[in-house]
Amino acid sequence: MMEIVVPLARQYQAHGEVFSSVTVREPRFEDLLALGEPYEVQRTPQGGRVVIENTPAVAAYVKRCVIKPTSDHLGELDIKDARAVRNAVLDFFSPGEQPAGSQPKT
Repeated sequence: MMEIVVPLARQYQAHGEVFSSVTVREPRFEDLLALGEPYEVQRTPQGGRVVIENTPAVAAYVKRCVIKPTSDHLGELDIKDARAVRNAVLDFFSPGEQPAGSQPKT
């Protein structure tokens, strides 16, 4: 199973633990069945497409897929780092792309 390490812009401390990166695991089939898709694509009347994010599903994926530190620590993240973690989780749903700003775990 693939894991991604998301480097953070700074160091954080939460629940007595200091961390400067977040490790995210790839969602599993079981996660998809339980949570559904994190977004859907709808057609506009003009023939274009618009992506609508399912915010509760995205939040649930983040809680399930963040493995280090645990998702309980993420409340301390500033908006830039919070978006980086969120995007890393969502990028697993974009085939052929490595999550932006992240590094595969070795």
